[in-house]
Amino acid sequence: MLVGAGVWAVVGLIGPGGYEKVPECAVAEGETLDELVPEAEAEVDDRIDGMEQEGREGEQCRWASGEDSAHTPSAVRVVMVRTGTEGGSAGEEAAAELLDGASQQQERTALSGLGDEAYSWYDAEVEPLGWGCVGARTANLYVETCYSSAADYGRTEPIPDADMVDGAKRLAREVLTAAEEGKG
Repeated sequence: MLVGAGVWAVVGLIGPGGYEKVPECAVAEGETLDELVPEAEAEVDDRIDGMEQEGREGEQCRWASGEDSAHTPSAVRVVMVRTGTEGGSAGEEAAAELLDGASQQQERTALSGLGDEAYSWYDAEVEPLGWGCVGARTANLYVETCYSSAADYGRTEPIPDADMVDGAKRLAREVLTAAEEGKG
């Protein structure tokens, strides 16, 4: 009996695979961010207010090339939301609803091999260059990564849409891997 109780306690501490807290913006600060936004300067690294009463917590992040950068203007934004206080199916369903809500208004493409479910899209409505985005869900964590970059220093011409979406995919993969390694 005592052995069974000990094993139960260990399983209870690990949890059912859900995230117990939202990752911090640092999970996005890696090789991909350095490639997409050379000499990136953090512009936003904040908690998303007003989610606690819904059993959620969120983090929003943004990096952009600095005013004095020798590179063409580019930016990355990341939003992460942990749903449900205990993980499990209710948290997963809530994270899936966030993914669906963010992507259903777009011309989205389903992605495989990225979290439990993921979509990519290009949002041309955001001025001046548009954003390539990926929304992904892993357990009870929703992650959205977006990338925008100019082809010229005057920010009048964007890089190709597909390149922005590809950058968002690479960043999403890196963020999800880092979040999983630091889960909890």
